[in-house]
Amino acid sequence: MLLIFIILSITSSQTLVYSAFSDTNLTGIDDWNFQNIDSSVTKITKCGSAKIIGGYDKFAHKQAATKLLQLPPHYRMKISLTLYIIDTWDSNEFFQVYVDQLLAYNVKYSGLTGTENICGQVNRNDSIHQISMELDHTGLTTFIYLTSTLNGDARDESWGFKNFKLYLFLCPPECLACTSQDTDVDCNTWMLAHSSYTEFNFLDFVTDGWIVTGGDNDKQKCLNIPTICGKGKCGKGTSLNLILSNLPLHTQMKIKLKYLRNGSWEWTDHFKTTVDGVLIWESALTSLPNYLYGICGIDYQDVFINIDMTFPHYEKTPEIFITNNLDESYSNESFGVRDIQILIKRAKCGNNVVEQEEECDDGNLSPFDGCFGCMFQCVDGCSVCQNMICLGCFKGWTYLEYEFKCEKQIYQQLSIITVQEEYTQPQSFPSIDNCEVSLLEICIVCQNGFIFNQFTSKCESICKDQIAPQQELCQYSYLSSHCNRCYLQCIDHCLQCNSGICQVCENDYFLEENYCFQVEKRNLCQPQCQICVDNICYKCEIGQILILGQCQNICGDQIAQYALEECVCDLNCQECINTICYSCKNNLKLLDNQCIGTCGDLVVQDSEDCDDGNDIEFDGCFDCRYSCPIGCNNCEKGICLDLCLKGFYFMNNSCSTICGDSIIAGNEQCDDNNTSEYDGCYLCKFSCPLNCYECIDGTCNNCNVGFQLNENQCSNVCGDGILQNEEECDDGNLDSGDGCSKKCQVEIDWICNQDTDCTFIKYPQLICEFIQQKNQYQYARIKFSKDVQLLSDINFKNAIELSIIDLNQTYYNITLMEVQAAQYQVSSQVEYTLQIEIFTNLIKQPILTVKLTQQLYNDNLAPLVNMVDYLQLNQPNYLTDQQVQIAQAIQFVSKVSFLSIYALSIILILLGNALSLWGMLDALQQQSYLKFINVLYPQTLIIYFQSSELISMQSLLDSIGDLSQNTSLLSFPYIESYEKFKFYQVNADITEGFRSEIIVFLTLLFFYMSSLLFVRVISILEMSSLLQGFPRFVRFLQRQKRKLNKLIKKCDRRFIHNTLLACSWDLIFMAMLEISSNHDFSSSRTYVRLTITFIIIIVIFVLILYQMTGLITWKRQNLDQYWFEKQAFFLLIKKILIILVLVFCQCEQILQTLLMTLINGFYLMYVINTKATEEFEIQIKNIIMEASLTLFTASTILNWDILQRYFEYNFIIIVSWIQIFLLVSVLISYLFFELYDFINLIKSKITKILEKRIRKLSSDEEQQSQNKANELQKENFQLRKNIYSRVETFYQIQIKK
Repeated sequence: MLLIFIILSITSSQTLVYSAFSDTNLTGIDDWNFQNIDSSVTKITKCGSAKIIGGYDKFAHKQAATKLLQLPPHYRMKISLTLYIIDTWDSNEFFQVYVDQLLAYNVKYSGLTGTENICGQVNRNDSIHQISMELDHTGLTTFIYLTSTLNGDARDESWGFKNFKLYLFLCPPECLACTSQDTDVDCNTWMLAHSSYTEFNFLDFVTDGWIVTGGDNDKQKCLNIPTICGKGKCGKGTSLNLILSNLPLHTQMKIKLKYLRNGSWEWTDHFKTTVDGVLIWESALTSLPNYLYGICGIDYQDVFINIDMTFPHYEKTPEIFITNNLDESYSNESFGVRDIQILIKRAKCGNNVVEQEEECDDGNLSPFDGCFGCMFQCVDGCSVCQNMICLGCFKGWTYLEYEFKCEKQIYQQLSIITVQEEYTQPQSFPSIDNCEVSLLEICIVCQNGFIFNQFTSKCESICKDQIAPQQELCQYSYLSSHCNRCYLQCIDHCLQCNSGICQVCENDYFLEENYCFQVEKRNLCQPQCQICVDNICYKCEIGQILILGQCQNICGDQIAQYALEECVCDLNCQECINTICYSCKNNLKLLDNQCIGTCGDLVVQDSEDCDDGNDIEFDGCFDCRYSCPIGCNNCEKGICLDLCLKGFYFMNNSCSTICGDSIIAGNEQCDDNNTSEYDGCYLCKFSCPLNCYECIDGTCNNCNVGFQLNENQCSNVCGDGILQNEEECDDGNLDSGDGCSKKCQVEIDWICNQDTDCTFIKYPQLICEFIQQKNQYQYARIKFSKDVQLLSDINFKNAIELSIIDLNQTYYNITLMEVQAAQYQVSSQVEYTLQIEIFTNLIKQPILTVKLTQQLYNDNLAPLVNMVDYLQLNQPNYLTDQQVQIAQAIQFVSKVSFLSIYALSIILILLGNALSLWGMLDALQQQSYLKFINVLYPQTLIIYFQSSELISMQSLLDSIGDLSQNTSLLSFPYIESYEKFKFYQVNADITEGFRSEIIVFLTLLFFYMSSLLFVRVISILEMSSLLQGFPRFVRFLQRQKRKLNKLIKKCDRRFIHNTLLACSWDLIFMAMLEISSNHDFSSSRTYVRLTITFIIIIVIFVLILYQMTGLITWKRQNLDQYWFEKQAFFLLIKKILIILVLVFCQCEQILQTLLMTLINGFYLMYVINTKATEEFEIQIKNIIMEASLTLFTASTILNWDILQRYFEYNFIIIVSWIQIFLLVSVLISYLFFELYDFINLIKSKITKILEKRIRKLSSDEEQQSQNKANELQKENFQLRKNIYSRVETFYQIQIKK
């Protein structure tokens, strides 16, 4: 939980929005400006082992680094940088950081000895400082100004910097302005009403919008920063004016701008802003320091000032003036403006604040409490009330005089019992100024010439009513030039006045009849002087030259010392005298002392730019000169090159207006963005409302007889109890809150009949809900709060318009599916499902707009209270084609790895190593359960997780789908699960998952029984007399019998134990999921499911007890050996904990991720600390697996919903590639180890075969040697026998002789 708190604290405070010069190898200056430094000189130097901006012999006296940055809405900022102080600075030398008008950092670094020589002079030390500053800031942009007060040469003392970072304390999402205490609800009522002069590029800077009077309205720039007006262009007498129209209901206005103060402003020079003639802001601005070195000139005085004005405002058409009272020339005092934003705060009923057209606001929407729907309403039982004060009661109620309320009369035994508070002393109330009728210190009727102000609860005088009470000093009908808002003021150019009468005029003005007139000055310049100021000639006419203040003729005397080109006329001039042409050649006409061709003859002369034969002004050529289309600022040869002015659109090679864009431009008189004919504006021309008698500029002044004027509409008289055509109801009164409003309109949640009877009925409401996101698809639901019906026989599906805000329709596809369609005159619970697919990545979460073009009604014919609703969708899970191909390739690699591991493990089983398959299945099953972590994975991981299906038996069951459909044994009802299990369509019925385990055990049982059968058959065959003649085949059968007996002996209790451990992931998961599911105890199937669940739990408990045997003897064992022997026990505990967290923490995304990370982390530490040298390979496998799982679960923190808006989707994709690499690396490592075991096993088998063959060969050789020895022995014996035989024969012969 501590980790959660830290992350939330960081994300809700400061956010890094700009970083520069943080790389080790700096290559660019990121569009920073550097004052008083030659542009050809490199700004990047090496200081020690790092590269910095500035440095030795770079930044010193009168040099600065500046940057203008555009910022998102915020309320505070923090700046940090690494400062290099090079060489020893002298006394009183400071490093300064200006942020707009604020000197945010001003620290003295004089006398520092430094730590070591880094990059300065050899005999001096330098120092490095990490500095930061934090300040309040709300501007649209910020101007950063880094400088120093160094006064020496850069070789003697200098500075540099790097690692510049700007952090912002951002406003809540969707807020355009805020304070540090604001929440989403507090600040999201601000909306942008106007924006201008915000462009950064000088060529793109648009100068439209505001009217500049008394100055140059062209764009200027200082340090490549564009402004309107600027140095020497606007100043004394200059004003900026803007009129906004058709603003929505609002209670406050905020004006933000960046003001460039140029020159030597005095303390009496003020900046002023007036709105609707009211001065809402005035400041001298001279208390703010100038930049140390000017940005419009190194020795100039200037500063950028962020101005933020917030004030109450309610008018729909405000007129705004930005003025000043500068009194010197533009060269001494001037100003520029940029980044103007005007925001308004929308009015909200129920916020306990009376706003604009509200009569009251008691902070609730409860009826009969005096204020309902922000309109005054009588309390219960009250018949007459004024401003929430009850003055009389209905029959059957008693008026409590001093409590101003009505009490219900209780009749008992024909006597009336009332409760009244008795007062022994009468109360007296003081009189109210200018009030004619008052009640209990509250004025009801003001005197003539006054009006009641509900905000101040006072009677205030009415200006312009030709009545001047004591509070007013004048009226506009007389002394109009001396009267401002009913108060006397001095006339123009008057220095001192009393009661509107001028007594002293300004210099060069004289007083006459209470007016100041300018003294006429005599011009003493020559007649040949073209420009004369204060009797001094500054420019002469053509043919004259200015010498010592006098105009002299220099053409024709042949003695002038000046170039004679000045005496030459146009080449096509026929008669030229003193550079003045009097006639032209070749029928050319004379214009501005130039001979030009006849314009309009469709022949382009040398003096013509073009000739289109017409005099149309804005068609690209006018008076044979290229002309820009109307509304275009920058064009080349009659072709518009820039964007059009506000309200104009570039079409057909020209800027044209479009009626209906809510912008009044060009020849449009008005633009209300609708096609209503009688609302005052129709087709961008003023139109009169219906039944209007007198109308001016779309505003009705008088209606026809029988109609009354209300909000520029002539309507029937409301409250007379007669229902007219334009009235929805008329209950005979003008009280709101009773179902029929004071405007005779049916109020929300009320049904009114023609007999004026109104009934309170809750209106149905359109509701949009987000369901889930699955792969690239997002699903939403459209439903209604009550049963609704159609009153027209149409297909309502066609009346639903779906769109995504600020997204082109080609980038998304929305499929609308009917769950319960709206029916004609039959009420039902209407519901539709949406499938949304977005084909691009977005920076912000998309907003779905659901708009109904056909009304629906409930049983009481109450209409929908809203026909438009908005729904925030998740970030689109979109991949490019290349990313999909890469993910599919990785998926293929993982599938091949799975199948290869399976194949090698099966071969190892056949070769006698059955433990390998169980270990591999047990380890890789952990990966398959990672997909159930309840976070929104990117599409790359979803594609990869599809390969994990090979680990389970589900793929085998899907492959025999036909058998499942035709066999009741394999088909089970689908029970919907929840959250991520629902996403993967996991069946919550335990019998569905249990069948895979049954198949596993039946398969093993089949092989076991088959082995017993084969052993029995072989035993019968080897005793058969039929095979006695085939001894080799009998010996082969005997060998197979021995192998089968070995396998049967291995199928003991340990084998069953290992099998259960390998299947424990699925068994535990099925049991926990079944426990967390809903059960219908009226069904017998529920008891079967729960029985299977408890059997599994008992089996798992038995496994735990089996593993716990020997725990009490751990003190008598080697500790490392003990930990290794009990590895299966800890692994089983880990499985149980992981499954418990996955199943029971599905709705707690953050807790689920953190707990899984902790469990995997602790088990990883256990595996690392387990020492088993004889099982080194197993330990390495476990470390690789557990490390990958720990890193994966830890990295899923980036997929939390609360962090989605802080990371771009491409960054999440990059992280997913890393996560996939972690998982695939496990497969590859397992494949490597299995292949290694396979090679070793094959090698050992081959070695045994070779050894056996060698032994056989040796045995054969010995046998052959023995046979040879036997034959020799036999031959010797036979030879001896023959010799004995012959000797005996010879002996017999001798005897016979």
